[in-house]
Amino acid sequence: MKLWAFVVAGLTLAGCAYGAPIVAQQVQPAPVNVERLMTDVRALSADEMEGRGFGQPGGDRARDYVVAAFEAAGLEPLASGWLKPFTARGTAGENVVGVVRGSVNPDQWIVVTAHYDHEGIQNGQIYNGADDNASGTAALIELARLLRDHPPRQSVMFVALDGEEAGLLGARAFVADSPVPLDRVVLNINLDMVARGDNGILWVVGTRLYPALIPVIEGLPQQPGIERRFGYDDPAVRGRNNWVNLSDQAAFHARGVPFVFFSVDDHGDYHQPSDDAERIDAAWYRGAVQTAWETLMAVDRMDNPQFRGSPVGVPATTKP
Repeated sequence: MKLWAFVVAGLTLAGCAYGAPIVAQQVQPAPVNVERLMTDVRALSADEMEGRGFGQPGGDRARDYVVAAFEAAGLEPLASGWLKPFTARGTAGENVVGVVRGSVNPDQWIVVTAHYDHEGIQNGQIYNGADDNASGTAALIELARLLRDHPPRQSVMFVALDGEEAGLLGARAFVADSPVPLDRVVLNINLDMVARGDNGILWVVGTRLYPALIPVIEGLPQQPGIERRFGYDDPAVRGRNNWVNLSDQAAFHARGVPFVFFSVDDHGDYHQPSDDAERIDAAWYRGAVQTAWETLMAVDRMDNPQFRGSPVGVPATTKP
């Protein structure tokens, strides 16, 4: 997550005028199961996964874990199957995709993403990546499970992306060959590092670019111990203090798809071999995923969710 170098060229947003406020229907609460979350995080960040390196055997094992979990959660594969393969920089990768068809607006989509790859093995040390991003992948799986018992009105696509650490490769390949028209995607919800809120803050990124999301997020129930903050998306700010282009939502944003990105601040174990599941505060993590779930439900219950705003230029980030 939060790559040092990624350049988006010719970035534009589709514009539209806002009419009357969009009011979400009442969201029915559903509890995120912390035991399931932590079971998945521990499995995905175990030494046996060898750091889930892109194009490496550990990454393949993580991919197979996600496929089995999506199937067990009751998702449906695409017509071509669970996997959307791609090749980037001479390396083969595979995104994992599962869907739930909406009961009211089946041709309108919410796409929930998290990258399952990490840094692999470096200098003989395993970079397990519990927070980055076993936490987001486990959250993706948990949201899919919850949706089984709360059928959506809009269609929802869950995408576990490969190759994020190598340059958002899976996300860029996905939007370049999307299984649904991107103009039918009302929102991308991206989860990348959502377990280690060591300072209590869960960052909500993207609302400066898509301000119609602000009342949606502000209307969510407050989770104990979690301080939601909007930020890291000021177009006037470059580098590491602008997260717009530093995780997989950048590929969607570059194609005009609105996004909200949930993440935590970097911590001492970020991109270190010490990013292990034992360092996660499970109760805080549960609250962060509950926030993502209620965001998904709030958007799904809207009669006509529209978040595209006036064109806004977002400066590309470059390695200092």
